[in-house]
Amino acid sequence: MNPQAVPPAETPDRRIMTVCGPLIIPGRGIVEAHNHAWIESVPGTGSGFVLNQLAPILAELQDYARAGGIGIVDCQPGGCGRNGLRLRDLMAQSGVFIVAATGYHLPKYYPPAAPIWGMDEEQAYHYFGGELQTGLTETLRLPQPVRAGFIKIACQESLEQTPPALLRAAAAVCRDLDCAVEVHTEKGAAMAEIADFFVRQGADLGRLVLCHVDKRPDFGLHRELARAGVLLEYDTFYRPKYRPEANVWPLIGKMLSAGLAGQVALATDMAESTSWKSMGGEPGLAALPQDAPAHLQAMGAQPAEIAALMGLNITGRIARPVG
Repeated sequence: MNPQAVPPAETPDRRIMTVCGPLIIPGRGIVEAHNHAWIESVPGTGSGFVLNQLAPILAELQDYARAGGIGIVDCQPGGCGRNGLRLRDLMAQSGVFIVAATGYHLPKYYPPAAPIWGMDEEQAYHYFGGELQTGLTETLRLPQPVRAGFIKIACQESLEQTPPALLRAAAAVCRDLDCAVEVHTEKGAAMAEIADFFVRQGADLGRLVLCHVDKRPDFGLHRELARAGVLLEYDTFYRPKYRPEANVWPLIGKMLSAGLAGQVALATDMAESTSWKSMGGEPGLAALPQDAPAHLQAMGAQPAEIAALMGLNITGRIARPVG
């Protein structure tokens, strides 16, 4: 393994914008690169993704903290279940930092006629930028609104199926505000096309995170995108149908051997209550910090590589200039 493949040193003017305010980039600790700490029920949708039980969620965040977790990147945008005030409460009470998202998800998670789908590029640009610089829509009346820390967008199986105005707006805000964009992919579809699109829009691939891409364990493609600067998010560790022992773990081994430990971030993406131990499910938030470091060490990963995969890569990526 190559212990030199670690994130770049912290830039002094960059901070992680959490739901409780800006945070200096931590030098250590486990951070979930893609997860969900709270999801409101959204009338008019068939989504079964609801996480709205305060006490169990808080208890599980505390378990996560005891296992070594220090932060969670929450990937629920506005209009489809996000509640910035609840996220702030959870961070304040658990001690786990939470970073909220602006942006948009797949249409199936929104009620009919949701405003996001009627926005043109300029309107979406001001919406995303406003939530990053001023505050989340649902918290604007608070004395201190909760600010988004990054943009999360969702791409369909092809870019042609994805709203072009919203894509362009996200890329433009990424470019102009130097903020990260996490992109939901459909099992790794259109990975190269998404990266090419951001390059054409003048955005820095060093701010791009492609999510769920271990569902497409094409090492050659992953290596190419990683070398171009894209951060790749892997999250199938507790999903038997994706055969993690045959797919994601060997893929990680290949990325480490290629010296690309600085371009992969690990997560569990627990949007279903059946994944939370406090609600009677498995594996629970504490599973990744309890299991992954030992698994990586057994593979031959060096301590610096483990630290990068488990937290430093994603914190370095989402940190941005904040005013």
